Amino acid sequence: MTPYITFAGYSGSGKTTLLLKVITYLKEKGYKIAALKHDGHDFEMDKEGKDTYNMKKAGADCIAIASSSKYAVISDSSHRLTFYELMEKIPHGMDIIIGEGFKDEDIPKILVYRKEINKPNLYNIEKNIIAAATDNFEEFKDIKNVFHINDYEKICDFLINYMKK
Repeated sequence: MTPYITFAGYSGSGKTTLLLKVITYLKEKGYKIAALKHDGHDFEMDKEGKDTYNMKKAGADCIAIASSSKYAVISDSSHRLTFYELMEKIPHGMDIIIGEGFKDEDIPKILVYRKEINKPNLYNIEKNIIAAATDNFEEFKDIKNVFHINDYEKICDFLINYMKK
């Protein structure tokens, strides 16, 4: 099974900034990465006026588009898909699946926390936290794997070891 993990934390904690650095670093090392994103809003990926947009607006429940280098599928869902349900949609052959968000799901997590956002520490609330990326080490003295939020290389080393297990 492909190893998986998510970066979880409050909005504004730096999840996306950190995740982009992690993806770039791992890609430079030759890893194939799938990224899953939880969206708390009703996202729209298509552009008004495009054929696929018009097909969807006309009533298609699922649309797909393909070019010589990529493809996309946009489908209706009766519920917000879980991390595991989204994982099933990922093509085979990935070295790791990395999520952003999904903090309410019981999956391995790296908790991203910045002191300046002035929110409670999720460590005592969330399940399955295996590491933290933070600028406030005192909040996470009980966690074995704590990294500075800007030290993406050490976080990537942790992920590489995590993938090997």
